[in-house]
Amino acid sequence: MAKEPEKKVLAGRYEIRRPLGAGGVGMVYQAWDLQLHRFVAVKRWRPPDDLVEDSAGTEKLWREAMTLAAIQHPNILTIHDFGVDPEGPYVIMEYVDGETLDRVIQRGPFDRDSFAEASQQILEALIAAHQAGMIHRDLKPQNIMRTRLPSGGWQYKILDFGLARFVTQPTVQSMEGNTSIYGSIFFIAPEQLKHQPLDARTDIYAIGCVCYYMLAGRYPFEGDSIPGVITSHLEHNVKPLGDWRPDLPPSLCNWVMKALSFSPDERWGSAAEALTALRRILPGTVRTTTIKIVTPVRGPQITPLGAESVPPTTGMLKISPVKKPEGAAESPAGPGLLRRALVYMVPLALLAAIVTALVWLRAPPAPPEAIPAEPAADSAASTEITAWPPYIPEERRALVQLYFKQLRDLQGFKWASIGTVMEALAAVQFKEQFDPSQMQALPNISYHDETGRTVGELDVVLWNVPSNCAEVVYEAVITDNLRRNKASSWTQLNRFRVAVQERTVHHFIYAHDPTWKMDISQFDHARYGLMGSRGALAEGYESEVDITRAEAEFLQRRIIEYQKNRHAGP
Repeated sequence: MAKEPEKKVLAGRYEIRRPLGAGGVGMVYQAWDLQLHRFVAVKRWRPPDDLVEDSAGTEKLWREAMTLAAIQHPNILTIHDFGVDPEGPYVIMEYVDGETLDRVIQRGPFDRDSFAEASQQILEALIAAHQAGMIHRDLKPQNIMRTRLPSGGWQYKILDFGLARFVTQPTVQSMEGNTSIYGSIFFIAPEQLKHQPLDARTDIYAIGCVCYYMLAGRYPFEGDSIPGVITSHLEHNVKPLGDWRPDLPPSLCNWVMKALSFSPDERWGSAAEALTALRRILPGTVRTTTIKIVTPVRGPQITPLGAESVPPTTGMLKISPVKKPEGAAESPAGPGLLRRALVYMVPLALLAAIVTALVWLRAPPAPPEAIPAEPAADSAASTEITAWPPYIPEERRALVQLYFKQLRDLQGFKWASIGTVMEALAAVQFKEQFDPSQMQALPNISYHDETGRTVGELDVVLWNVPSNCAEVVYEAVITDNLRRNKASSWTQLNRFRVAVQERTVHHFIYAHDPTWKMDISQFDHARYGLMGSRGALAEGYESEVDITRAEAEFLQRRIIEYQKNRHAGP
C-alpha cells in the first residue's frame, strides 16, 4: 500500500491541504491551523521565472499584508499572520468558504433587495479602506466573495488588495516604477488608462461598473478585443442601465450611472457619500448601518512602567548613522534576463501605445446630470474641531480635541492607518511620563533579514537610555474586538522573539530617525506586551491607550486634512 505523502506544515502550525487558486504572481492554498483547529488561507509569492527578485516579492506580499492588517472590518478579508521560510514569503489569511461575485451574477442579475444588501456591505468596506487613506485600484467581481452567515444572511468580503496603495492625495497610476496598466480591463477607470492621478473616486468608478454588472448581468463597457474595451471606456460608450432593467427605480439606475461617470468630478466624491445617497433612494431596503459602534467602558490610560523596571546604568545611548552594506549596489541585468524581460515588456508597450493613441483620438463625453452633494463639514484648516460626528459622545470630545492638538503637528508619521494614531499617542504619552534621559518611546521600527528584506515591524519600543537596550516591545492593537485580536497579536510578537533567539534579524530601521543604530543583542532582555485601545486592560493587555477605533478613524482623517491644508499654504 502506497504511503500517503507527508503534508507540509508552515511555521510548525499551518498544515497545507490543497490549492485554492492562483492570481497575478500569487498562489493561494487552503491550510489547517493546528493550534486553533480552523481552516485558513495561505498566499505565497510566486514570481514569474526570475524576472522579479525575491526581495521585491517579499516587499510586495508584506505590503499587501500590512494593508489588510491595518483595516479590521467584517467586509474585508482578515489577516492572521505573515512569515518567510526557505520557499519565500507567505501570508496567513481568513479562509472564506463561499463563491466569488462573478459566479453569483452568472446565474442571473440581482433583484433590488439583494442588490441593496450587497452594495451596502461593499461600500462599507470601501469606506473603511478610504478612511485609512488606501485605494484598492483593482475592484472587480472576482475580488468580492459571498458567504452564508449562520443567521442565514449573506456576507460580502473584498479580497486581494495586492494593488492597493496608501495615499493622502491623488497619485499617478504606477507600480514598481514602470508605466504598465494595472487593473481589470472591464472595471478600470479612464484615469488609470491615461496614467492620470488616482484617488478614492477611482474605486467609485470600479464599484459603479460592478453594480452595473450586478443589475444588468453584463459589463457596462464591452468590446471584441482589449483595445475595443479600452475604446469603450475612453468614449464612455455605455448603455443606460434603465434600458436593461426598466423594472428598477430610475433613481437607482441614475445612482449607478453617476458612480461610473467618465470624469472623477462627476462621480460620488466618496464611498460614504454614495452610501448616503443610496439610502435616500432605497429607504427601508438599505439599512441604517450594518456595524454598530459600541462605546466601551472607560478604562485607565497607558500604564507606565515603574522605576524598578529600569536596570542599573551601564552606559550611554549610542547614536550613529546606519551604513549601507557593502556590495549593496545593483548590478546590471544579464542578457538572459533582458531577453525574458522583453517577452513581458513588448506586449505591455504595445498595449500602452494603443491606450495612448486612443486617449489622443477620443474626447471625453459630456458629464451626466449632477446630483446634489452632501453638506461639507467645518474647515480642515481649523485648529479646533467644531463639527463632530454623532458617534463621538459629548463627554469624549474634549479628550479627542486634546489628542488632535498633540498629534496634528507631529512630523515623520505616515498617517496611512488608524494604528499610526495609537502608536503616535502612545509615544506622546510615554514621553510625558518618563524622563527622556532614562526612557524613550520609539514607534515604528522595522526589522530585516540578512538580505535586507523587511520581515516585520515593532509598533512601539520602550528604550532604556542608560542601558542602551530595549526595555519593552509592544504590539499595538486598535479594534472594537480586542479579545479576538489578542492571539494573532501575540503571534506577531512571538515571531520577533524567535528571530531574536535565532539571530535571524540583521538590520533595524527606526523610521523617525534613521541614524539610530540598533543591534539584535540589544533586544535580548526585552519584555513583550500587548498595547490596546480603550478597554484593553480589562482584556488582559499590558497597556492601554484611551481611544476607540471610531475616534482614531476620525482623528486620522482630521490630521491628514489639517496637514495637507497646512502644506498647501494660503
